[in-house]
Amino acid sequence: MRRLILFCIILAVIISAATSRAQWRMLVHEVGDATGVEVTGIESTAFHKADKSFMMIPGDTFTMGTPSDEYGRDSNETQHQVTLTNDFYMSETEITNQQYADMAQWAYDNGYCTANNSTLQDALDGSTQELLDFDDSDCEISYVLGTFTVDSGKENYPVIEVTWYGAVSYCDWLSMKEGFTRAYDHSSWECNGDDPYNAEGYRLPTEAEWEYACRAGTQTPFNTGDCLNAETEANYNGNYPYTGCPRGPYEGWALPVANYPANAFGLYDMHGNVWEWCNDWYDSYGGDETDPVGPSSGVSRVLRGGGWIGNALLCRSAFRYMYFPTFTLYYLGFRVCRGALAR
Repeated sequence: MRRLILFCIILAVIISAATSRAQWRMLVHEVGDATGVEVTGIESTAFHKADKSFMMIPGDTFTMGTPSDEYGRDSNETQHQVTLTNDFYMSETEITNQQYADMAQWAYDNGYCTANNSTLQDALDGSTQELLDFDDSDCEISYVLGTFTVDSGKENYPVIEVTWYGAVSYCDWLSMKEGFTRAYDHSSWECNGDDPYNAEGYRLPTEAEWEYACRAGTQTPFNTGDCLNAETEANYNGNYPYTGCPRGPYEGWALPVANYPANAFGLYDMHGNVWEWCNDWYDSYGGDETDPVGPSSGVSRVLRGGGWIGNALLCRSAFRYMYFPTFTLYYLGFRVCRGALAR
């Protein structure tokens, strides 16, 4: 019955001349149970099962970076045109403590990581990189005698104290658990041979995908407009609002995910709460690009979105930051994505 309903929805949407490609893809995604359904009409597209916590983001061309007159603009925000040729799924929210603990337990039970009371470490491709820092008192996940536990009441808070390696390892665990080829080589840490857009498995968003998904069609400093309300729109230090905007509260810590309204793509907390790791090495950018992947090597990985500890200026859609991939902090987290047309 569900497949019949799905077929009827697809047929009805394709027949409608007023419905765009992005719209009918979203309708299919919302049904949720389709695996390998072939749709022929506007174009031939294979749809695959996607967890309902992921949103379909339609590929397009957008302006990345900031105009020269945007208040607080940094010199590394050179405005340029970027084309993302493929649609992709992105998790609605930052990955939570419970999601991470559950996947870490699965990976540990299958020998893909090792753990003690102080640290979670990688065990793929000979790597022993630290993934999560249990030894830091701010970490809200603990490990004792083979079991991962989330602090009471913190289940739906974003995972913190996670390294870049811990973020991409989560992506790979999720891929392996769902039967996809993992995206990352844990000896070189390349994503699909430096071709992330065509990876079969889950991965971190590229920096371009992240900004495009955050903006959700906007060109203002925030996807909420020219101001970011610390009471109703994002978790950041409201004592330091954006220029010309009113002050707001300061929560003083991360809040549960999806505590504020989603943007136009259905994504929560793209501004504030915790900074989010991206796939790219950090470097300057500029010049029109198609499916950019960033530099092939570097020292630090890109972070986006701002966090609960910072001011509004750092939460701007185009603001760029970076840390060493080994860093763990109480305001660093991540979300995951996957190519929509991956096998």
